[in-house]
Amino acid sequence: MNVDAADSADPLDRVLYDVIVVSYNQRDRLLACLAAVAAARPAVRLIVVDNASADGSAEAVAAAHPDADLIALTENIGFAAAVNRGATIGEAPYILLLNNDARLGPGALERMRQALGNERVAAVGPRLLGPGGQIELSLDRTLSPWNEARFRVLGALYGSGRGPIAARVRRRYASSHDVVSLSGACILLRREAFDQADGFDERFFLYAEDVDLCLRLRQAGWRLRYEADAVVEHDRGASSATAPAATELHYRRSQIAFYRKHRGELATQSLRLYLAFRFAIKRLFARGEEQRRLAADLLRCTLHDSDRAER
Repeated sequence: MNVDAADSADPLDRVLYDVIVVSYNQRDRLLACLAAVAAARPAVRLIVVDNASADGSAEAVAAAHPDADLIALTENIGFAAAVNRGATIGEAPYILLLNNDARLGPGALERMRQALGNERVAAVGPRLLGPGGQIELSLDRTLSPWNEARFRVLGALYGSGRGPIAARVRRRYASSHDVVSLSGACILLRREAFDQADGFDERFFLYAEDVDLCLRLRQAGWRLRYEADAVVEHDRGASSATAPAATELHYRRSQIAFYRKHRGELATQSLRLYLAFRFAIKRLFARGEEQRRLAADLLRCTLHDSDRAER
């Protein structure tokens, strides 16, 4: 799609962006997120999909943003499926996926749209900043033995704030460039590309759906772009903190599903064996019944849980 041609032909009040926010028990952060998005009206259509929150999130959205499209679900269907549900009711040429614990900075949405350009760029991600202003390591994450280990080491070294690795990270995130993957906390997508990829793969209930989508977009010949001048605040981990045990279970299920889909049977079974050993040791030396129960659930998930149905 030629962005310049499309924009020049559009009336000023045309909706350019369908902003999809999935909520789950984060009412206050959700309202702050939506308030930042509302500043971009009338160019945005706000679509909120509430995954059966128990904290009054849906009611709060209805009261504060009566013109938003609210889909209040009666059960938690997961992040990927909720995004797909929201995307089906939109028509705008661009889709912004925004976590309920993220807040758009001034001009961030327009800068991301400009970064899409006229070439085959399917998606653009912003510079994500944590509560203390620190850069979130959001680029080029994927699930493989090497990359997961690399990110753990990189995160620890960057977290120290000193040394050549921390300086290298700061330099990398200071300039815009093409990337391998973007964080699902905030992604601006061409609807054409999202539809071509059939949206998110719903076997990923929570986690890995963004990495999977980015991989499939690149396999289809699309490019992904990081825009350093678009800034978004992100309270990373705020949602998962409300249910840490369930969050870890969802992550492991998605990790195994991703390996099975993209890494092959040998890598998948090797991952299962490694995790099984790790969680067996964790259960053996767990302090307290709660930790022992979580380790047992993780071990059971690793050994026996099958992937979600193939699409």
